[in-house]
Amino acid sequence: MKNVVFIRLMRLKKDWKSLLCWMLLPIVMTVLIMQGVVTWQEETRVPIALVVEEQTEMAARLVDDIASTELLHIQFISLDEALHKLEQHELDSVFVIRKGYEDHILANRRNQLIEAYSSNRSFAYRAVVETITSYAQQDAARSKAAFVIKQLFSDYGMEDEWSYEEVIESSREREKSEALLRSSFSYYDKENTAEEQTLPLLKAWGVWAFFAIITTFFLFDWMLKENRPSMRQRWLFTEISFKKYACLSLLFFTVIIFLMDLVTVFIFSSLFQEAWTIRVLISLFTFRLTINLLAFLLASVYKQLFMYYISGLGIALLLIVVGGSIIPMDGLKGKWPWIEELSPVQSLLDGTIPLTWLFVMIALLTVWIHRGGKANA
Repeated sequence: MKNVVFIRLMRLKKDWKSLLCWMLLPIVMTVLIMQGVVTWQEETRVPIALVVEEQTEMAARLVDDIASTELLHIQFISLDEALHKLEQHELDSVFVIRKGYEDHILANRRNQLIEAYSSNRSFAYRAVVETITSYAQQDAARSKAAFVIKQLFSDYGMEDEWSYEEVIESSREREKSEALLRSSFSYYDKENTAEEQTLPLLKAWGVWAFFAIITTFFLFDWMLKENRPSMRQRWLFTEISFKKYACLSLLFFTVIIFLMDLVTVFIFSSLFQEAWTIRVLISLFTFRLTINLLAFLLASVYKQLFMYYISGLGIALLLIVVGGSIIPMDGLKGKWPWIEELSPVQSLLDGTIPLTWLFVMIALLTVWIHRGGKANA
């Protein structure tokens, strides 16, 4: 073992730059792609201007509701500046909350609550109008409910009346605590349904897995380089066989690369708020071990580097697609649970251990150690 570590360290003095680049590539590419996706999502948001002329609690809540809409990029500017930008086509549309908004709502007057301006290039104007109108209609509906309740109190001569503010606040609390509008469905063989969740466009670990698999294949090309025909005869005069040397080198590279994977966990935790728990670390280690064994065994059956690289790229693409990194497989998993076993990437994303892949890789490694045959490719 000491001799193998010494040999590997000697080679690292020459190849440490390329090794470091290959290990850093998945992190760098994942960060760049994820940041690019975030920037793209920001740029695709609809730019609008919101002019607020009334400083009341109801108007402030309306502004908060509009600002919480994910697909809108809102600028709070003056009306003159907003109209100028609209003429320059820097804004899709302009909306003005006029003074007296709260008074109109409390008086049950729903017309002309908000003024809107658009241009001949306002492609999202109708959709934005419907969104903002829905928020204003919520305020109008609450005010109408409060008016009806007060009228009922008056008609029936009840003394313990609620104020407008109490009725509106009660309706808001009820809206937050209960799902007033909800639709659910279930598969015919499922009793419980999961709550709907907003899925991200890309998963950081899914992007990382793609580049990690590719770089692993390139990192394990030493299997071909150090056992090429011109060097094969040298192993006859060494103390250890090539198989033993290869297995110990596999262990050496697994430890080195997994240490870099731990750095990846901390980076993703700080940049993308990815959780890092014992379960995540175990899943990551088994994924790394599985991919390293796959690259090791694939290199053991090839003699030509070019064919090895091409096969590695093809396998990486296949595992990423089947693993649900690009196309979500949640629907198919509910119908065919065995799909989860087709790729170790799926296990990484789910935080589980790819038992089937790990068992197959260890079994093939055992066969390679005892038989040691190397086929032509």
